[in-house]
Amino acid sequence: MLRYINYTSIRRIKIDNLRSFSNSAWLYNSKSNKETQTEGDLYFGKFTKEEYDNAAHYVKNQISRLEKEIKGDVNIRENLGTMPTLPVMSDSGKKIRVDDLSSLLSETIKTTGPLSLLAFIRQCLTHPQFGYYTTRDPLNASSGDFITSPEISSMFGEMIGIWLFSTWLNQNKPQKLNIIEFGPGRGTLMYDCLKSFNKFKKNLIQEENIEITMIEASPVLRKEQWKLLCGSNEFTTDSDGFNISQTQWGNRIKWVDNETDIIKDESVANYIIAHEFFDALPIKSFQKTKHGWRELVVEHTPSVDNTQLSLPEGSSSNSSSGDNDLLNTEFHLTLSPKETTSSIIPDLNPRFKDLPIDSRIEICPDAELYVLKMAQLLNNKKTMGSVLIIDYGTSDGIPDNTLRGIYKHKFVSPFIKPGEVDLSVDVDFTNLKNVTEKICKSFGPVEQGDWLHELGIGYRTDQLIKANNGNVIAQEKIYNAYERLTSKDEKSMGQIYKFLCLTPHESKPPVGFGGSV
Repeated sequence: MLRYINYTSIRRIKIDNLRSFSNSAWLYNSKSNKETQTEGDLYFGKFTKEEYDNAAHYVKNQISRLEKEIKGDVNIRENLGTMPTLPVMSDSGKKIRVDDLSSLLSETIKTTGPLSLLAFIRQCLTHPQFGYYTTRDPLNASSGDFITSPEISSMFGEMIGIWLFSTWLNQNKPQKLNIIEFGPGRGTLMYDCLKSFNKFKKNLIQEENIEITMIEASPVLRKEQWKLLCGSNEFTTDSDGFNISQTQWGNRIKWVDNETDIIKDESVANYIIAHEFFDALPIKSFQKTKHGWRELVVEHTPSVDNTQLSLPEGSSSNSSSGDNDLLNTEFHLTLSPKETTSSIIPDLNPRFKDLPIDSRIEICPDAELYVLKMAQLLNNKKTMGSVLIIDYGTSDGIPDNTLRGIYKHKFVSPFIKPGEVDLSVDVDFTNLKNVTEKICKSFGPVEQGDWLHELGIGYRTDQLIKANNGNVIAQEKIYNAYERLTSKDEKSMGQIYKFLCLTPHESKPPVGFGGSV
């Protein structure tokens, strides 16, 4: 049986190889000045002490960097794939003025060659000066490009609050709990979740120590979350440098930059929510050829080699016939003619072994690192904690051509207007389960419509409609929101969005996944 290998395993193999090379080189260098032999197909040649010292320094730096990634000291989502610092140098040595991300990317490709798709996506979304998420509020009602379930109706967050409460009850009500959200946006989901959770909890005599942790690096979004969740309560900084406050319900709340700031405490039950978090992580794309797997990379200028011939299935660009967003893009995918350093990645996963020639796959290295961190925050010894992941994608398929652009509430090519278009992909739920199977138990994915109905959204809808008796406009708005969240037609969210739950190994099935209170 083939063993599943994750990216942490790859980094450890790289470290072992680097150390082996460094130690062997030192041994040969210390023996004599003669031409060195080969060992394991490695040839060391002759080199001076200065040359050796320089090489050793480089190897140590590489080992240190890889070890930091394994330990979680590096925020993978933010820091990998960093582009050259502006301004870019031209072939003549003169500085080129760069006023937008398109110019930066085109000059970079001109200088260094095609970019990996992962680097392209990361720059489009998080470049500090031109990135989509760093230059605007994508959830703004008037100027945003999309709307999420929590913004459609408070019922969505209320159902998650009920799930949280029932999960806490099923785990014998741990006295210390930390409710953590990855990518909390404006805080709407957490607000509705806490409102519902605290409403049920207040009927219990037991006193609990509840803390909220928001993983949010943006100072602007932190302030938005604070205003919504905390009202007039003070926004301050603690002795460790973290922003803190108190919610309207009396819960202590803390903001951290990234997941590495969360220290696991065996006495605390961590309940983690990740809503539309994984779909924004950059991917790598590969195609199987008769010579093995080849990486799809991003090239500049229109070309007959443009391999993105269509939007993902089910998507529509809604473009006019005279404005073909797809084929008039300056950036496009092309197949690397030779192996890249990433070409080995598909061979490490047995899921891809028997795929036919010309098959395409999308792989998200960052997703593995994040879901592992989430799973590691669960407590298997005391059966405490849970992870709830909500995103869109197929239940058991392999993502292939799912990268899409979203611009002004329409699907467009992911290669137009870099930095101005939101980019997203289908989440590989099967891979999230595979990566964490040795650490925890998984349930789902379950379609959003089914999950919400099992939590009681139908009952809540009836309740709200009755409460608005006589107000036809309000009643219609409530029902339309219910339909959009639960219906399984093409324009609604009930089928395409999925819920996946991770729990400690000995946990019972949670509510929404076949379990009951």
